[in-house]
Amino acid sequence: MLKKMMKWKHLFLAAILVILVVGAYWLKTRPKPATIDTTRRESTRSESTQALLQRGIREHNAGSLDAALDLYHKVLQRDPGNAAAHYNIAQIHNARGQHANAQWEYEAALKTDPNFLDARINLGVVLYRQRKFAPAAEEFRKVLQTSPQNPTALFNLGVTFIEMDQNDQAIKWLTEALRHDPKRVGSHYYLGLAFQRQKRLPEARAALQKAIELNPRHADAYFVLSKVYSAQGEKRLAEEAMKKAFELNPNLKK
Repeated sequence: MLKKMMKWKHLFLAAILVILVVGAYWLKTRPKPATIDTTRRESTRSESTQALLQRGIREHNAGSLDAALDLYHKVLQRDPGNAAAHYNIAQIHNARGQHANAQWEYEAALKTDPNFLDARINLGVVLYRQRKFAPAAEEFRKVLQTSPQNPTALFNLGVTFIEMDQNDQAIKWLTEALRHDPKRVGSHYYLGLAFQRQKRLPEARAALQKAIELNPRHADAYFVLSKVYSAQGEKRLAEEAMKKAFELNPNLKK
C-alpha cells in the first residue's frame, strides 16, 4: 500500500500546489485594518510600519524575495502580530520549499486573524506537503466551518482523504466541490481516481472522461482511464488511452 501511495504522491502535490499559487497573493494588496491612534507619535509610527509593508510588497511582486523578507521582518519588529507580514513571509518560505518555516508563519498570521481563510488554506497545504495529512484535513475543515461552499477547501480536503486512503470521504468532498465548481478538472480527475480505487468502474470512467473533456492533455486522467478500460475488458480502448498518456507525459510510470 505504501508503494501505491507514493506512486501517486507527485500527482497530489502538484494539484494542491496549484491552488496555493493561484489563490495566495490577494493579501499583499489588502490594507491593514485601520486602528484609532491616541497620539500623533503612534500615528506616525503606524504610517511608517504600513509604508514598510508596502515596500515589502513591491519588492515581493518584483521577485526580490530577500529584500522583501528584510522589509517584512522590519514590519514585525514594530508590529509582531502583523498578519500581512507573517503571511507574505510564509509565501516566500513556501515558494522556496521551506514548508516548516512557512507553517510557523501561517500559524502566526492566524493567531492575529483566526478568520484569515487564505492563510488557513495554505497552512493546510504546507501540512499536506509535509505529509501531515490528518492536521491538513483539519485545517481544511476549519475553513469549511466558516465558508461551507469554498471550492478550494472542498477540493483540497477531498485530495487529502485520497492520500489517507479514505476514498469514501474523498468522494464525498470532491462531489461537493464539483457542485460548487463543476468545471474544475482536478476534481473530476481525483473523483475518478477514488472511484477506480473502489472498483466503481462506470463512475470512475465517467469522471475521468469528463476530466479529459475539460482538458484533453490530462495525461494522468488517460493513465487511470486506461486501467478502468482494462478492468472492464476493453483492451483496445485501454491500449489507446495508455498510448495517449505516454505521448502526453513520457515520464509516467506504469
